[in-house]
Amino acid sequence: MTIPTNDPLVAVPMVTPFDTADQLDFDAAQRNVERWCNTAISVFIIGSQSGEEFMMSESERVELLGCVTDALEGERITVGGIDAPSVVETLRQAERYAEAGAEMVRVRFPRIESEVLPYFQQVLPRCPVPVLLMHQSSPASFGVAAKPAGSPELLGEVASMDGVFGYVTDHDMRFEARVRRFVPADKRFWICNGSMILSGTLIGCNGTTTAFSNIWPDALRKLLEQGMAGNYAEVESIQEQIRRIDEIMLPYLATGIKTCLDLMGFEGMRPRQPGQPMPDNAIRRLRIEMEAAELV
Repeated sequence: MTIPTNDPLVAVPMVTPFDTADQLDFDAAQRNVERWCNTAISVFIIGSQSGEEFMMSESERVELLGCVTDALEGERITVGGIDAPSVVETLRQAERYAEAGAEMVRVRFPRIESEVLPYFQQVLPRCPVPVLLMHQSSPASFGVAAKPAGSPELLGEVASMDGVFGYVTDHDMRFEARVRRFVPADKRFWICNGSMILSGTLIGCNGTTTAFSNIWPDALRKLLEQGMAGNYAEVESIQEQIRRIDEIMLPYLATGIKTCLDLMGFEGMRPRQPGQPMPDNAIRRLRIEMEAAELV
């Protein structure tokens, strides 16, 4: 498979299905992916906060990526998620993902600003596949911007390097609007949050990877298309529906995403222990908003 070029792209940081014994459910993963292949999703990211990456071993993430790759249909690809400050470790993980079928890796910026440039100067020329840069250095803080990994000029310099596919924003729109000035037009610039899709198009975003991609990818694609065309009024009501679901779901992190998907009939939607289910009152509120959006 080759990396899709039909912008705007919707990428999903795919949730991980677990069985009643708290083990990865690969059969459920394949069936879920088959269902997602009937939507606007083009890119499946394995190894993300939405996918409970820190609850999984590296071997589990790699095996899941191989399973998802085998289940894909059409012009769709898998991407392996990496969050490692070591150059050697990043490259080792990238090789394993590539061997399992990944066409790309998603790499978070190092947390120490002075190490950002030397890290990517060494990683990018030696990485076996293109890199999607992820500027969310506090991944568990869904919906909240962390301290920037560096100046807009520095982030743009990294995004300009050979081997970079694109850049994913954090949640500080004022800061990311400045970053956009320094990211070349031939590199993707993706918004990170479902509630911010239209706002993202205002600062030049042309795609997304967000927790909400698991739930309503077709709506995200429509928002991107209309926002990029300047037709904001036509889709503001859809954006508001997403915001309403998002504000109930997001505080519960991966559990919140899985609760939405469970209501929609996806399989294996239980958090890995010690993750706990959403409270019943929150689920009731969530169901009301999802019914209003005709998702359930």
